Amino acid sequence: MSIKKVSKKSIILSKIQDGIWSGSNIAEVFPATGDTKMSCEIHELFTSETVVEKAPVDDVLYILEGEIEIESNGVVNKYKGGDFAYLRTGARQKFTVKDRVKHIYVTYPCNWTNG
Repeated sequence: MSIKKVSKKSIILSKIQDGIWSGSNIAEVFPATGDTKMSCEIHELFTSETVVEKAPVDDVLYILEGEIEIESNGVVNKYKGGDFAYLRTGARQKFTVKDRVKHIYVTYPCNWTNG
């Protein structure tokens, strides 16, 4: 595979039922269980505070709408529509959303769901 296309009409946000992201919405563009080396999802979070004790992958986030505060290993930054964030594997992360945020994120490696 040298190129792969996903059309906008096939991207549907669905409610996450369990786990630390429960209650948020996600659309898997290139799923972590798929045939690509990277995964890409659209994630919509509502008022919440979520802690990831040890990030399993490197992440790049692009904020589409809203605002989010991200703390990574004690460093705190606020992000809003148009901002990018790079988060490293192994870091303790805290995500704080006061209202709503929608972002695209890309992870590497994508097989983090397998272990």
